[in-house]
Amino acid sequence: MVTVGASVFRRYGFSDFLTALLALPVLGGAGIAMFGMVAASGIKTLSKVQFDGIHNIMVVAVSIGVGMITLAVPNFYQNFPSWAQVILHSGITAGSVTAIILNAALNGTDKPGETAIGKQEYIG
Repeated sequence: MVTVGASVFRRYGFSDFLTALLALPVLGGAGIAMFGMVAASGIKTLSKVQFDGIHNIMVVAVSIGVGMITLAVPNFYQNFPSWAQVILHSGITAGSVTAIILNAALNGTDKPGETAIGKQEYIG
């Protein structure tokens, strides 16, 4: 879309300066819309989760907290081993790994045939 806009500006004699000036705001607006859609999809997904009686609220809370560490304290992981820094440098990756581990630890099944959600017997 930005390329199309730039070519239109050039075609009709607008300067390269104007093209460069408008490119970043367009990209910024597209980025806001894209990340907003990702956040809204995440909220929609979380609205379907059962939070009563199981540990899902703890999984979500701790995972969001771990994911926010890189924004709040950018150098938090600087003393970790290099392989861990690669994984934990991204808040999305750190939060996702935390959610997977906590979900397995807190909501894992005790017996074969049980589901992790609500510890109900599997019927089917």
